[in-house]
Amino acid sequence: MSKTIVVFSTKGGVGKTLIASNLAVSLARDQGQRVCLLDLDLQAVGDMARMLGLSPQKAMVDLIPILKKQQNFKKQDFLLSTSLGIDFLAGVLKPQQSSYLEADRIKEIFNLLDNDYDYIIVDVGKGFNDIFVATLNQSNLILLVVTPDILSVYQTRWALDTLQFLHFPLSMIKVVLNRAESASSISWQEVRVNLPVDIIARLPS
Repeated sequence: MSKTIVVFSTKGGVGKTLIASNLAVSLARDQGQRVCLLDLDLQAVGDMARMLGLSPQKAMVDLIPILKKQQNFKKQDFLLSTSLGIDFLAGVLKPQQSSYLEADRIKEIFNLLDNDYDYIIVDVGKGFNDIFVATLNQSNLILLVVTPDILSVYQTRWALDTLQFLHFPLSMIKVVLNRAESASSISWQEVRVNLPVDIIARLPS
């Protein structure tokens, strides 16, 4: 049984994709784990693949019609093995494909991957949509990437309230504070006081 770690943020430009990618590679290279990295950020399609120097030809959305028809297929035909020691699967390859990625099929796709990996790391973007919630329902741990500024902290408090409303307990949510040492109006200690969840990592930048 794999453990699924979902990484998200409430705004762009906070380092979410970089953190998700490095977490996956670190687990594979340093810990010897079998890792699959999923890109489900539908607002920034293709950013993760470009950052990793990958050119995927198939995506999660291509699995949907096959699952519907219950056709036989090989999972390896959809996963991209990389020199980084991880496998990669994009949600979509083009923004216009996003509407064809069906939330009620997300669980099936995770079930397909479950026995093949120790960890599934997912970048889910920053939008509260059906795909986002369906992915969180498959997670064991939610990492919320925050920066030490007033807007980020305010949006994070709103996101935490929303997650609780959706019945995700605060105990499964942890904060990764990026740019923790930057000169800003809020110190990391103030961020900790203002958020009801633990800060498990403070990254310089």
